[in-house]
Amino acid sequence: MQKYSLTVTNDSHLFGNICVFQTLPDQPENMVSLAWFSEPAHPGTTVEFGWYISYNFVWSRQGVLIPGVTFKASETIDTEPSDITKNSIGFTKERGAYHFTKANKSTASGKMGIYTDQSVPHGEASVGVGMSGSGTFAVTATPNYNFSFLPHPKYWVVFGTYEKGEVMDIEALTNTAEVIFEPDIYDMHATLQKDNTWSVSR
Repeated sequence: MQKYSLTVTNDSHLFGNICVFQTLPDQPENMVSLAWFSEPAHPGTTVEFGWYISYNFVWSRQGVLIPGVTFKASETIDTEPSDITKNSIGFTKERGAYHFTKANKSTASGKMGIYTDQSVPHGEASVGVGMSGSGTFAVTATPNYNFSFLPHPKYWVVFGTYEKGEVMDIEALTNTAEVIFEPDIYDMHATLQKDNTWSVSR
């Protein structure tokens, strides 16, 4: 499996966290982006993020997903969008505790589906998907609902005080940079410059 990497240099005068997050084309309003990676960096230092294009299902006991709230996965299950035997999962509450279970519905190839049952109350937990073991997108769980996720993310880098798993306020972010991996390109570099703008290069 091919590894991707993003090397980020903090060339600004500020200490803070370098955060990587994802967005989706036509992202539904109820679906939030999570801080996928976040590492502190002093001025003049460099951090490196590495990942594989491997997907997973995640859920959290955090039901309210508003900016600043942190999604902490309580269970992580590997999935493969192209394999209809692995791209669906059920979500239930049994004996007072949540867990993933075998799905009783199927999802079209190329997507990932999470199916909640009648035992899941609205707003008490959240479900989502992740990449390379960490959550990237989440929605508030509600009963008897089919959640569908498309695996075509865009990658972004931002500087601030973000904690891994934090719900990102995408519309309020002003100083972000998209990191585009062209075909057969697996290593990219981003620099937070002295004027606090981004430079992205191969």
